[in-house]
Amino acid sequence: MSKPLFYSRYYPDTPALRGWPFRIRSLGYNNYGPDATFPSGVHPDDHLFSWESGRILPTLTLIHVTGGKGRFRSQPSGELAVPSNTGIFVFPQIRHAYRPDKTTGWNSQWVEVDAVLALPLLKQAGITPEQPFKTFEATPHLSSLFQELQDLSRVEALGVEQELSACAYRIFAHLLALWKGKTSQAQHFPTVERMRQFLVADQIQTRSITAVSEQAGLSASRLRVLFKQATGLSPKQYQLALRMERAARLLSDGALPVGMIAEQTGYDSIYHFSRQFKRMLGVSPSQYRAATAISNKNR
Repeated sequence: MSKPLFYSRYYPDTPALRGWPFRIRSLGYNNYGPDATFPSGVHPDDHLFSWESGRILPTLTLIHVTGGKGRFRSQPSGELAVPSNTGIFVFPQIRHAYRPDKTTGWNSQWVEVDAVLALPLLKQAGITPEQPFKTFEATPHLSSLFQELQDLSRVEALGVEQELSACAYRIFAHLLALWKGKTSQAQHFPTVERMRQFLVADQIQTRSITAVSEQAGLSASRLRVLFKQATGLSPKQYQLALRMERAARLLSDGALPVGMIAEQTGYDSIYHFSRQFKRMLGVSPSQYRAATAISNKNR
């Protein structure tokens, strides 16, 4: 029986990351040889599972199988074979299980994120809970991004979780561009990432795109196109999603009146804010707050 090689890091939901639409939650790699015990290593209780019982996570996880083969099972997809060079996308709130094949083992690397914004982008690429796979070989750029992610995770410094979250975003952005046949646009990823960080830091103002486009030597319209190709959303839509995410967090905290939350997320009108919130989340701010209070009470 072979001994697996593995590395993992887990990151709790900290206040420093709550304003980020791509928040790192875990990362790592494992190399399981034939007949190796799976899973192994040190993992939090909520991440442990067996093939028989599976598990449910509130997050999105990409598992890239770079060698060997295995099996994956979930209620929407059923049981599927996992060949080499396959990305498994584990969707939030879906019971699932996976394992390497006993005859071959597998080598894999993974990144787990809180990233609601990624779900519609995956759907555009044909990746859904019913079809959670995508076959692809690691490009040199993708390999370097995963290596950067793992190297950063070994650094103990203030702000490293934000850097890890940004790197995780770049992994997803690169894959989306790869699947859309737009790898030639990889040169613009740093500019798009700078634009995204501007929007995260300045969720109320709208002048970021002009500043970034001028610095990059691109027109504002060209940057809008590149941004949407990388994220699936226009800068305006992305900024709106950030505002709604912040509003949901403030409503969950339960302290501020709805009118003040509207002001803090850039709305002059509580009516306009409430209408936008319901359009995106399906319930009014008051209904969202009430439901969150009940959920917190039952924990």
